[in-house]
Amino acid sequence: MTKTINYQEQAEKLLQEREEVIKKEISAEDSTSREEKIILMSQILEHKPKIIVETGTHRGLTTCYLGLAAKEVGAVIHTYDPFEWGAYGNIGKFLDLPIVYHQAPGKSCDLPQVDFFFCDGFHERFHVIEELDMMLPKLSNGAIAYFHDTNGSNESCDVPGGIDHHGLKVEYLRTLNGMARYVHAKN
Repeated sequence: MTKTINYQEQAEKLLQEREEVIKKEISAEDSTSREEKIILMSQILEHKPKIIVETGTHRGLTTCYLGLAAKEVGAVIHTYDPFEWGAYGNIGKFLDLPIVYHQAPGKSCDLPQVDFFFCDGFHERFHVIEELDMMLPKLSNGAIAYFHDTNGSNESCDVPGGIDHHGLKVEYLRTLNGMARYVHAKN
């Protein structure tokens, strides 16, 4: 009999084990809700990517949570932000997590292939388009991409407009901040 693995429960357990320590060390607000962290972590645990890219590191809190799941599957996270909001020091408090911090815009990612992408950088349509212009050719077949802050569309936050520009077929998730899920298929 094959045992079914509940990746959401596994993600919740990882979160419970280290959440208080991470929150104590990184005393900053986090834009991803607990539900959103569990979704992202469970997808990493299920799909076992090797190379993960996050754009929009900010203070590195979500990065560290994703790092918990990445460590479990032997993945490495490359996280990008053009501004140093304290992420370097915060991520440095958790040297056991496989995280490489790049103080650079997401569009500067020069990795040859990416298996999991979390797009949470600047939310203006043109920034999302720039990141997707860079990222889409790098996504491996079957790569998973999540877009954060999809709940609105206005001049300063139009993640859906950037997604639509590229004609991506996504599943919108009704989470606190809104997320969209995309599975990449190479032509």
